[in-house]
Amino acid sequence: MAMGLAGLLVWTPAAATAADSVGHPPLRELVAEPYLALLEKADELGYSKKALETLKKDLKREEKVEKKRLKNEQKELEQQLKALRADLEDLNKERSRDTNPMRIERSALHCRILSLETQLDKKKAEREHGLPLAYDNRLAKLDLIEHWPARKREIEETLTSGLARERRYGDVEDIGIRVLKEGQEKDTETGEEAVREMKSSGLMPPLLEDEEVTAYIDQLSEKIAAHSDLRVPLRVTVLDSDEINAFALPGGFLYVNVGLIEKAETEAELAGVIAHEIAHVTARHGARLMGKANLANILFQAAQVAALVFTGGVASVGAYYALQYGFFGLGMVMDLTLLGVSRDYEEEADQLGAQYAWNAGYDPRGFISFFDKMASEEGYVKAASFFRTHPPFFERIVSTFSEIEYLPEKENLVVDSAPFQHMKERLEEVTEDGDWGNEERPRLGRTSECEEGSGSLPKRPVKTLKKEGDFSPRWKSTDL
Repeated sequence: MAMGLAGLLVWTPAAATAADSVGHPPLRELVAEPYLALLEKADELGYSKKALETLKKDLKREEKVEKKRLKNEQKELEQQLKALRADLEDLNKERSRDTNPMRIERSALHCRILSLETQLDKKKAEREHGLPLAYDNRLAKLDLIEHWPARKREIEETLTSGLARERRYGDVEDIGIRVLKEGQEKDTETGEEAVREMKSSGLMPPLLEDEEVTAYIDQLSEKIAAHSDLRVPLRVTVLDSDEINAFALPGGFLYVNVGLIEKAETEAELAGVIAHEIAHVTARHGARLMGKANLANILFQAAQVAALVFTGGVASVGAYYALQYGFFGLGMVMDLTLLGVSRDYEEEADQLGAQYAWNAGYDPRGFISFFDKMASEEGYVKAASFFRTHPPFFERIVSTFSEIEYLPEKENLVVDSAPFQHMKERLEEVTEDGDWGNEERPRLGRTSECEEGSGSLPKRPVKTLKKEGDFSPRWKSTDL
């Protein structure tokens, strides 16, 4: 591997001072641990503020270096694309009609151009979103080490004083009886309209056509809904998409992607995600935005971009990050510059989601466990949608875990189950053929017959391509 982020994030003299807590590992090693592990041991650690600040500064400097490297690689890709398009223009000047050798050369040029455009989109996404995501994740863990012990003491004092129910939505024993926001029933029409527009656009990803898997997801979702504040029928759809995401539309429409199901390792993780989505519906987040924007129109625009990401369309990465809207879901939320309140809505859904998972008998820490996986996801294009405009890592983790600390103790909370693992095995059987269902997936943008390894140029040497190398990401978040 070339020297990249993984090479930079090793023990350095500047970071050596971070190991000033006798008997504890260096901070660089510690912040690579899962959030749950840090939350459980944070109050036992004794790192100084100086050590924490030193590592934060080191990480910020390293991020700048990586951004510069990625920017240079992006420029190199752009230069190669420019040269290829110039070669294509020269080819067009040779004759009015292609000879057979010209057709072969043209096809090769097309393949190289399409390949480089895809690499360029991914490079932009890596620089603008994937890299900041990875560093934000580690910085948040430093904040957690520093601030969680004090927050935990505050929670303990609140519980001791008998004031825990005075927190927002503190009446957890009244779930299903209480009314969070009046008028859930009014949202059904808005959700139905959004679904119709998605389908009529031809961009809705295909449904998963497997009764066993869909029946399991239906049953799990209904169980959580029955232990939530939902007052409308829940309509669950499993989408044939490897995007690691889920989203909810107003009125009880829940969409869960195959990619998310595959990513969840335990039933509690999947239950936590579903509970979070149901919380968006019960809190009427869509309806609460109606005064600021036309929700149905925004959802329709979001559907077009989301479908590209879902289906792996050629233009998906660039188009996704170019648009400023998205679904309510794990990451595809309304743009903060337009609405200014998405952070509050996501934290609210995190809190309510933890309550619903707990009330349904699942370990609510499963959501944090899944959150951690997404923060460490190597495929930054898929993972970034989870954190597109979400609250900072520290705020979100701490607010969710704080709610878990407030919840009454309950025995035998489910972490995993045999039915969940059986469903996962069944899903693996369904998808083991690889690119299943792709023939039905809509795509926007140019598709090509190019095969891996194709694109050689037999007739005309292209000098600018001699420097072309592997532009796959040099770093992954798990290297941090």
